[in-house]
Amino acid sequence: MIARVLREAAPPLVFAVAYATAIMVGRATRIPGSEISLVWPAAAVSVIWLLFMAERGRIELVTNALLLAGLTYGINLVTGAAEDLSAWFVLVNMTLAVVTVGLLRASRDKVALRDPADLSRLLVAVVVGSVSSAALAWMWFAMQGSGDLMTTFTLFAVRNGVTAFVGCVVWLRLREVIWTVPVMTPSRAAEWIATALVVSSIFVWVFWINHGLEIAFLTLVPAMWIALRYTTNAGTLFAVVAGLGIVAATLDGRGVFIEEEHHVQALLSQAMVGSLTLIVLALALFRDSRAALINELERVHQQLREDIALRRRVETELQRLALHDPLTGLANRTLLLLRAEAAIEHARRTGNRVGLMFIDLDGFKQVNDDFGHYEGDRVLTEVARRLGSIVRGPYDTVARLGGDEFAVLCPDIADTQALRSLSSRIRVRLSTPYRTTTGEPIDHLSASLGVALSSPDSTASALLDHADRLMYTAKRAGRAGASAPLSNGR
Repeated sequence: MIARVLREAAPPLVFAVAYATAIMVGRATRIPGSEISLVWPAAAVSVIWLLFMAERGRIELVTNALLLAGLTYGINLVTGAAEDLSAWFVLVNMTLAVVTVGLLRASRDKVALRDPADLSRLLVAVVVGSVSSAALAWMWFAMQGSGDLMTTFTLFAVRNGVTAFVGCVVWLRLREVIWTVPVMTPSRAAEWIATALVVSSIFVWVFWINHGLEIAFLTLVPAMWIALRYTTNAGTLFAVVAGLGIVAATLDGRGVFIEEEHHVQALLSQAMVGSLTLIVLALALFRDSRAALINELERVHQQLREDIALRRRVETELQRLALHDPLTGLANRTLLLLRAEAAIEHARRTGNRVGLMFIDLDGFKQVNDDFGHYEGDRVLTEVARRLGSIVRGPYDTVARLGGDEFAVLCPDIADTQALRSLSSRIRVRLSTPYRTTTGEPIDHLSASLGVALSSPDSTASALLDHADRLMYTAKRAGRAGASAPLSNGR
């Protein structure tokens, strides 16, 4: 229970301390000889505070907003401000935080900074919040009849806006950091060192050694290099370090802005910090978004290639299953007829003939009865292997037509004697004994063959039917027989 209370109370306490410290830091950055604070970290802390609490729930948001308002009022009173001024500036500070957080969270549950769209949303929210807050401050000074109202409005808007913008950038990027040890190589280390030296030299010259020469634009070159070369987190770190250096140089009366009036120094310094941060983040996030898009496209492309390859494999397998016998892997009746039709058409042009053997195993039923279908399937697979080892390699097609019936298609037959010799070898080879898985011989099998030759007007179906009839003629003549004549199939 105590641990839970401490967990709930820790964030408001930490933010309250940070907010009070930020106000003191802001007042410590007054330009020498003036009452103008160069930065106002309290603007960033207030936005981050409410943004953090908004993600925890509406009750936490309202409670911490009231705490922020009370803290602001109390700090103003303690530091000598009048009650009416303290109350008014509670409204000023709360407007900046509430408007910015409201715009950032419009239609979003979680605020992030991952792409240029996030950056533009953050920029718009901070600008609207800062301008609204500055307008309220302007109203107070207008009612008091104080000084240059336009200068006051601009100072409030630019100072608070830039500080809040940079603070939110750092906060949102820190939430995205994945802490890993970088892989360091000699060339990479040398590049980092060279970059650090060159960038430091340029900034030291422009903002510390230079005496009013208008060369601030030179800092854009290293800023763009870092944004396009390194990670977004590295670019954010560069923007923070560069901003702190610019603020420190301005407070010390050095660099490019030393000849300007105090309020102009403050405006130019803040504008420089804001511009560098915006340029670096915009380029870095655009590069990251582009890289992420390319990676996603490559991933999708790879996925499409894999899907296409898988689809082709599936189509190939479906085609194989549609045209091949699942047990032996031989061509089935459909594929046999397709190849026979093509062979007959080719034979018509060449003047050769097509041979077709219809083979039936004699005594195969007894194998299933005596040894079971598993052994029967092994016999059929062995028959397919033996047929494949006898035929004329890739020129002939061995097919299983179903059950114990097989066929051999022999295209481009110019010598019928070769076909007779092949049929004899098939009968002998298929009559060789088989063995079961236990080594028991199966020696009662033989083969009956019907051998048909095509004529110019043959069709594949007619040729197969003719070979089938011839096979039955041979079977009736006795087991292990073959049709005596090589008959034409029409």
